[in-house]
Parts: sequence; C-alpha cells; structure tokens
Amino acid sequence: MLKTILTSLLSIFISINIEAQDNIFHVENTDNHQVKQESRLFPLSDVRVTDEQMKHLQDLDHDYLLSLDTDRLLSWFRREAGLPMNAEPYPYWESEDVWGGGPLSGHIMGFYLSSMAMMYQSTGDHRIIDRLRNAISGLKECQQANGNGYLLATPGGKQLFDAVAQGNFKTNNPTINGVWEPVYIMNKIMLGLYDVYNYCGISDAKAILIGMADWFGNAIIDQLNHEQIQRLLVCEHGSINESYVNVFQITNDHKYLEWAIRLNDEDMWVPASQGRDILNGWHANTQIPKFTGFECVSNFTGNDKYRRASRFFWQQVVDNHTWVNGGNSTGEHFFPIDQFEKRILNNGGPESCNTVNMMRLTERLYEDDGGMKYVDYYERALYNHILANYDPDEGMCVYYTSMRPGHYKIYGTKYDSFWCCTGTGMQAPAKLGKMIYSRSSDTLFVNMFIDSNVEWREKGLKLVQSTRFPDNVNVHFEVGCSKPKLLTIAFRLPYWNMSDNLNIRVNGKRTKKLVVREGYVYVSRKWKAGDRIELTLSPKLRYEFLKGSLNYVAFLYGPVLLGTSIADETLSLDDFRMARTTVAKKQLPVDVSPVVSRHLDDLVEHLTKVEGGELAFECSKDYSSKLFTLIPYNRIHFSRYVIYFPVSRE
Repeated sequence: MLKTILTSLLSIFISINIEAQDNIFHVENTDNHQVKQESRLFPLSDVRVTDEQMKHLQDLDHDYLLSLDTDRLLSWFRREAGLPMNAEPYPYWESEDVWGGGPLSGHIMGFYLSSMAMMYQSTGDHRIIDRLRNAISGLKECQQANGNGYLLATPGGKQLFDAVAQGNFKTNNPTINGVWEPVYIMNKIMLGLYDVYNYCGISDAKAILIGMADWFGNAIIDQLNHEQIQRLLVCEHGSINESYVNVFQITNDHKYLEWAIRLNDEDMWVPASQGRDILNGWHANTQIPKFTGFECVSNFTGNDKYRRASRFFWQQVVDNHTWVNGGNSTGEHFFPIDQFEKRILNNGGPESCNTVNMMRLTERLYEDDGGMKYVDYYERALYNHILANYDPDEGMCVYYTSMRPGHYKIYGTKYDSFWCCTGTGMQAPAKLGKMIYSRSSDTLFVNMFIDSNVEWREKGLKLVQSTRFPDNVNVHFEVGCSKPKLLTIAFRLPYWNMSDNLNIRVNGKRTKKLVVREGYVYVSRKWKAGDRIELTLSPKLRYEFLKGSLNYVAFLYGPVLLGTSIADETLSLDDFRMARTTVAKKQLPVDVSPVVSRHLDDLVEHLTKVEGGELAFECSKDYSSKLFTLIPYNRIHFSRYVIYFPVSRE
C-alpha cells in the first residue's frame, strides 16, 4: 500500500508543468515512455571496418590516441583542484588565451574519453582500458580534492560559478563573464565519462559523472530561475541536456530528467517545434548538439514538441544549409540559401565539428524513426567530408574545408593544434562502423556498401561484406552461423542507384519474389553457414548545382563526390600542415579551375571512365575550358582542388 501511495505521489510530482512564458515543459509517465526504436544500430563492438581507406584512417587515429599523455590532459584539472601538476599541459586552446576569453582547458579530455571508449569498442585493444583507468583515476582524485562534485579545468572556474549561482553573470556566445564556454567543457567531460562507463564498464566513471551532475544541478540549476537559466544557455553549451538524460538513464532518478528539461534552450526548440527556420546568422555548431539533446529529452518525456523541433531542425540544415560534401555553414554561421554563391569564394568553408555533430544527431533520429533520408545524408557526409578531412600520413583533421574552386585544406598537427576539430577529429574515425548496419527484431539491415563485417550476437549470425566500391560495383556477402537461422536480410536500395533492383543472387541463383519496401530490398530465408549473397550496384554519374545558383556545379558518382586536383608548385608540405592556422589563405583566381559547359547533361554523358584501377573520369575540352580528370574528392590531399566547377555562360 505504501509503495502504491509513493508511486502515485511520484507520478503527481513528475506530471507538474513547469511554465515558461507561453511554453509548457511537461514530463509524462517517464517510467516507461522511452520512444520505441524502429531500427537499432549495432554496438561498435559488433562491427569491424575492413575497407582499406577507412581502416587506415582508424589505425592512424588509434595510434594517435594511444600516444596522448593523460598526465598532460589532467594538468589543468589538477591545478584547479589545488593539486601539483605532474606534467605540462598541451598547448594552444588547451592552455593559452587564444583570443581574450581564456583557454578552453579540459575540452580535449572530454573528447579523448569518448574517442578512446569508442576506439576500444571498434578494436578491442585492451591497452585503451589501461589508459582510461589512469585518466579516470586522475579525474577522481581531482574531484575528491574539490570536495563537492565539481570537476573542471577552466581557470578560475570555481569563482565563476559562485558568481553564476548568485545570478551575477553576463553571457554572450562564446563566454560567461568573459570565460570561454565552461558549460560546453563540462558537457564534453560528462559525455566522455558516460561513454567510458557505458562502453568500457569502468565504474568510477559513473560515480564521477553523477558527482558532476549533482554539483551543477544543486549548486547552479536549482539556484537560478527560468530566465536566468535561459540566459546561461546563450553561451555555447554543447548538449548538456543530453548529459543529464544520460545520468537519468544510469540512475533512474527523475531529478536528472527534470534538470535536463530545464536545460533545453527555448531560443532554439520553440521556433523549431513551430516549424520556423530562424537559423540564419546563428553559430552553427552551438545549435546542432542542442537538438540531439532535445531528441534525448523527448525520448524519455513523450513531449512531442521536442521531437518535432529536432526533426525540423535536421531537415532545414540538410535542405537549406548544407554543401555538396555534407558539411554546413561557412565561417561557423548559418546563412540564407541565396548567399551560397557569395560564400563559395571564401577561404574558409564548413567546419568539421558541425558534420560530426550532425552525424550524431542523424544516428539518434535514425534509431527513433528508421528513415532512409538519414542514411542518405550520413553516407554523403561520411564519404565526402569525414574521409576527405584527414592527413593520410599523420591522421590529423582539417578545421575548415574550403569550397572555393582552386583552394586547399590545412591539417592540424598532432601535439600543437588542440582546437575543437582536433577533438571531434579524434571521434569520427573511432566510429566509422556506426551506421553501416542496423537491426530490428527479425531483420538485419545493410545500410551502406563498405568493406566490413557485423556480428549479430543475439541471433548467432555473422555477415561479412566484401567490396571495393566505388572502384568496383560488385558487393559480396558471406553468412556465418553455427546452425541455420530463419530471418531477413534487407539491403538498402539507394536513391543514386540507376536500377530499381540490386540483381541479388544467393548462392549463385537469382532471388525471385523480392520484397522492396521503404528503400530496402528484403531477402527472407533460412540462412546457413557459407551462404553467399552477391549484388551489383549501378551508381548514377550525375551533377548537382550549388544551392541557390546555376553558376557552379559539382559531380558525383553514386554517393561519392568527385573533384580534380590543381597543380601548384609554389605550395610546400608546410602549407598544408599548420599547428595554429585553420584557414588556408594563399588564394588563386577562380579561373584556375576548369570552366565546364552549361550543357551539363551532354557533359556527363561524355565523361569517359578510365578503365581498370581506381575510379576516375576524364573530361575533354569539348565540354570544358581545360582537360581534367575527376576522382573521388576524399582521395585528393596536399593539393589544390575543385569540387564546385564554374559553369560557362556561353
């Protein structure tokens, strides 16, 4: 009886509306209200990427993560906790006052924790666990020295938050009282701790995470009214709402969900839930993670407004703010669609962080909705921004990718750059297998055609995918299982495939009576060990105009963006690798680029595919001002390049 009364009281408490102006925040039946996942992604531990280009990138990142010194990452945490520093901190954003807001100390630790946890899942390398235990032990020591759950490396952070708790603060983006993004740093650390606990089972990470959540919840959130919290959220804060949902998930304590709701930035979720695109002029990467958080809150509250907001935002970014490579914005800000032709001439282009965070949001929405459009976007971003973004020799990431014809990229350096894109640059290679496969109760979905394998442990099934796509259009699968299994394997029928089927053969025989539904071809049978599946893709060679313009055009083969190199002997290797420069500044006139014929259908029809070897197409002077060869853009490095070609007006 007492349990029933307490449950009823809790239900009444949870259903209380927290009103903010005209907007109502509402938690509904949170005990069992998680949105049903339509198609769950496999854990990274069940997927192995064997594609040569992707595996090479993952190996470079793996080695880099293992080379980082946890004592150097911990140094500012120790200083702020009153403990002696055991090593010098890493430079640049980690420890230097870059532009007047102080350093962004501690943000790399958060990225490091997440990346290492995901890399452990993707490789099974137990050396990672030893490094993580060392990092977690150091963070635990710092938190205990602080004595109240506080754990930040932000110089003067304790004094800053004392002022915040009293309401004595001013915000802009990116500072609180002139201090650079302390809540953003906290969010990155909390996300990292959650990943370490969730993926690696290190229990101290959970305790530290809960301690951080309790400190900020009790000392800050509960001391501020709604207006003050919304003012605090003006400063970039990542997905701090998501972090509180994570703590709710591992504790089942509803106070964390209540705190998560209060940390929803209504400047973003309210207009988005109403179908209003107010993004122009806003800092792009500040906004994207918020919507991952809104989606998380929606999943555990049933509030459809948050759900509508995240979907509307995603669609607006993809439709109106995204370049052909899957990246968005320029100079880190969203702009109107009629500005693309002007912005293409900028030296800087889409920021790497934005794409990594859009892919995180896409993963979340795909699991909740199962929509094919999410796979389409993810594939584009993976092939054409992520894979194109890394130094193929050292594995370091680009900050801005210029869209300017004839421009070039700058890669960071291993131990000196440490900007935000160094952090997300650690994460992306660690989870390259994230979206290749998914499953429902009785169906294994093949979302992308990438050399890899997946193990569906609950079903006792393994699927090995072998392909050299895009250099070769044939894809082979082999089934592994200890005993015959009756289930369905569904193969994505991509929008870029010219045929309305995939010419599927099972054990050499064409499969009849295939079911095509919602973008997948379903093959159902009793599978046995050694069964082989073969399919043939028919990628379309096509063009896409620059958004809002007919004066620039890009070429794609299936999902793969094509580009051409522009020779420039005046550039040296040092021009492509810079520790503290994010924007390549040595411009050439746009007319160094080939100018292509406005008869684009004829041009595409007459592009000549180079036989044998890697994918390449040649364009003759009949359709261009210059001879040029198109290859996958993600294979162009240490060179000027063109991905958007000027179109002749004659």
